Amino acid sequence: MPVNMTALKNNIQSFLNYRSSVGYAREATLSSNAVDLNLFARFMENNGKDAICGRDVIAFQQHLASKRHNTPASINRKIFTLRSFQNFLDLKGLEGAADLPFKKVLKIRAPRPYRANFLNEDEIKTLFNSINTGTILGLRDYAVFALMFLLGLRVGEVHRLNLEDINRKNNTILITGKCNVERTLTLSNEMRSALENYLLIRDHFFLAENNKALFISKKGNRIAIRTIQDNFKKLAEAAKIDKRFRVTPHTLRHTCATFLNEKEVKILTIQNILGHTNPNTTINYYLHTTENRMREALQKLPLTLFFNELIESGKIRFSFQTDRYGLTG
Repeated sequence: MPVNMTALKNNIQSFLNYRSSVGYAREATLSSNAVDLNLFARFMENNGKDAICGRDVIAFQQHLASKRHNTPASINRKIFTLRSFQNFLDLKGLEGAADLPFKKVLKIRAPRPYRANFLNEDEIKTLFNSINTGTILGLRDYAVFALMFLLGLRVGEVHRLNLEDINRKNNTILITGKCNVERTLTLSNEMRSALENYLLIRDHFFLAENNKALFISKKGNRIAIRTIQDNFKKLAEAAKIDKRFRVTPHTLRHTCATFLNEKEVKILTIQNILGHTNPNTTINYYLHTTENRMREALQKLPLTLFFNELIESGKIRFSFQTDRYGLTG
């Protein structure tokens, strides 16, 4: 007996509860799973479908691409959610779950992984100089964004930080990354200074004494991810950071990795700092060769040096060099 949409919708919450109870997924992941499953359910309902077949899933992919303009990666993620859901239903013993078509749908071939966008040194200086550190909120935000830039932290990792995660004796900070994987990072003098300045005024936040969170909101709660994102957006606008790409808090993480690569830090070290389980993630997304380094590399080619010598000696003269050599024709 095939699984119908009623049975599917009735099991969505138990699937999310299961993922949450075994500690496999964080709140943000569970939220994405819920969105994916409910999106598929609404698609089926809007098209008057009850029984689930392969044609429906293909139509769902096409809908995501043409109507919602999802990227291949986003579409594949939604299909992966449906596949995980099928595995859960099958393990649960739901009749017909093994015959659901989710696992048979072809993965959309995506372009090569994008190169993460980053800011240059002047833009970083402008950004941090635009923070008003004359206020307690400014000192807090300075410490938040300094952590993201100097340690390459994700916004969720900053959100989860507690006071006890800072070890002043060893000058380290404990970071809890994805899937609760922990890593310990050393605090630089700059980072320690930013944190100390914030900690001096932390008690002025509402209900600070009852909150174990490192960063607190105006209302006395753990600072929300959305608050960090909104504050950074306002900061980027105030600093007049104008890029081809959308500048977000995650751009600071990209910039950290890019700067480390520019300083020729080993890939394994960058991987450990960023908390990647797979080194390919570090290589594919974060290790750029900037335009300056490519230009410097090309300038080192033997023939480039030879041609430069010919040009300097005047043996080769181009039309745009007329003024330089005092030529009249």
